[in-house]
Amino acid sequence: MKRREFVAAAAATAAGAFASPARAQIIPGQPIQNSPQSLQQLTIAVNVTLSGSLGKYGQEVVKGVQAAVDETNRFNAPISHVWGMRPLDDRNDPGLAASNANVAAADFSVIGMIGNLTGPMTLAALSRYANMGFAVIVPTVTTDAVTKRGFHNVYRLPAKDSTAGRLFASAALEGKRSIAAIAVSFDGDYGYDVGNGFVQRARADRHAAELLLFPLNTTDPAQAARTVLDRSPNYIFLAGKTAEMGPVAEALRLGGYTGEFGAADGFYNSATLTTYGRTLQGAYVASPMPPIDRIPSAVQLVTDFEREVSQITTQSAFGYASAQLLIAAAQRGNAASRQSLLISLQSGGTFTTLVGQFAFNISGDPLIPNIYLYTVGTDSFKFARPAIRTGFVF
Repeated sequence: MKRREFVAAAAATAAGAFASPARAQIIPGQPIQNSPQSLQQLTIAVNVTLSGSLGKYGQEVVKGVQAAVDETNRFNAPISHVWGMRPLDDRNDPGLAASNANVAAADFSVIGMIGNLTGPMTLAALSRYANMGFAVIVPTVTTDAVTKRGFHNVYRLPAKDSTAGRLFASAALEGKRSIAAIAVSFDGDYGYDVGNGFVQRARADRHAAELLLFPLNTTDPAQAARTVLDRSPNYIFLAGKTAEMGPVAEALRLGGYTGEFGAADGFYNSATLTTYGRTLQGAYVASPMPPIDRIPSAVQLVTDFEREVSQITTQSAFGYASAQLLIAAAQRGNAASRQSLLISLQSGGTFTTLVGQFAFNISGDPLIPNIYLYTVGTDSFKFARPAIRTGFVF
């Protein structure tokens, strides 16, 4: 599933055999006292898109991973090894996404993987990751299929689409009565699962709810709006992306709709504010990204992270958290190989990261998934609430 999914700017690197070598940051005078030559290096490979139209997002993931590696090397690394990072460019090509796993495997210092940027690239590489014995952290892809393939080496940080839809319905419709809700989606690469999850939870909470799925390439926004309005809804959930669903929301307002809107993660972007801010004023928009300025346990981490990247994005934050998780698992299990790192992750437990606390089910999804609701303002998103109140944010 192709999605904007998270990630921001670090140098684009060639893929395959021409990938950049692993890089570790050793800071003179900091707590690591041994010379770099005396330390074993453990490397995290990052297999994402680093070139083309999606490259800026992949570069954000790389920035986040590098920042976490640097932080560990400065303050937390054991004296026996130092951490490095190796970026691999999949160029948004399924064949290259898979073959990059072979490139990483040829580097014996690489003990874990982070990737990929989009659903199709992740799905293309899953079997290769498993064959090479890599534990892989999925930082940005929410499509349900990633954790339905039966691989037990895959760990996804954001909530999958169907779960995100259910979480949104439980939070956004909480306390409301006599709701007639319509989830609107297109048959493209994102939307159906999140819309279906919304409808399932809304019905479970005794609301009238229905999913309308329109063909992406032939739908006229005005006609879609008329079809929706024929159902007389008072809550409409936009299960899709801004560029695709925004015109439908606009047509609904022009057609006389005065009820509430809600929107999936595909709307958590600047285009929603600049193009559809008036149409969606006050609507809830979902995001897996917590408000990091409201996380008491992450104050110092955020300060150090911002010093390295200037502006923290969703992509860089989840790249950072992915590296944190791999490093914590290695330290917890005293792991220095791919097999021992995977065993440490499979042993369970909870890991605290910049974007949340994670334990995983057998499929590799978070045991307690969460999303965060923001309201659309005139020029920014304002944090409203988490779907599940865990105390991680205040």
